[in-house]
Amino acid sequence: MNQQRLIARQHPFFSPVALGSTLLLLVVLGIALWQTGGRAFNPGPLSAVAVSQQQSGGFPNHAAFADECTQCHTPFAGLTAAACETCHTLIADQRQQQMGLHGRIDVATCAACHLEHRGADYHLFQAALDQFSSEHHAVLFPLDGAHSDLECVACHENGRYLGSDSACAACHVEPDLHRGLFGVDCAACHTTAAWQPARLTRHIFPLDHGDEGEIPCVACHTDTLTVYTCDACHAPADMADEHEELRLTPVELSACTDCHPTGREKE
Repeated sequence: MNQQRLIARQHPFFSPVALGSTLLLLVVLGIALWQTGGRAFNPGPLSAVAVSQQQSGGFPNHAAFADECTQCHTPFAGLTAAACETCHTLIADQRQQQMGLHGRIDVATCAACHLEHRGADYHLFQAALDQFSSEHHAVLFPLDGAHSDLECVACHENGRYLGSDSACAACHVEPDLHRGLFGVDCAACHTTAAWQPARLTRHIFPLDHGDEGEIPCVACHTDTLTVYTCDACHAPADMADEHEELRLTPVELSACTDCHPTGREKE
């Protein structure tokens, strides 16, 4: 037993010299951490590129607080989105209101897209855009059909991403062919596959009206596509005879869809 205690006391890891050296090393590391603000353990320079679109908490770029690691790193918690949002308040608002890109993607940390310690010339914003693809499909605007091969600048001019209008009319000018006729709800007739062929997909009145199946547009829209008439097929005199027992006024008789919203005779 005495021999075992002697061996334990003489173990090099528990010797006074080893313990003293360990304590001295901890003190030196603590002083280095305190005097450099963490720079001694910095894995690389922070980005010195400013992103004017985003609020930055008064800092021109990340390199401005290179000695203040706690601006981004929370002890024992690492990188958190909450730490980034103290400066990037516009992003914080998006996430809180569940709007825009940052309000719709589910990530625990901003570092999932915006890496750091890649050098002073590293552009965090552009680098995130370069790797951004599937998120656009999933949460913002489906890039399918003719939109599949679009470059970002085709829709986001002058580097503007926040608050971009996703309506068709924001990019596509209304053609002279139907200017002023249908409004700007392009998706009512057009798909992302191609502009042509176009098909009216949100027509209120059934297109398969009558015994001959689907009827052509000009059958009802004789003059302009924003105004329709039933008289082309249903003569007013004939309709007056058929509805004689109802004693309808001429105005009521012309409002066919009030009683026949789907075109059925016995409706």
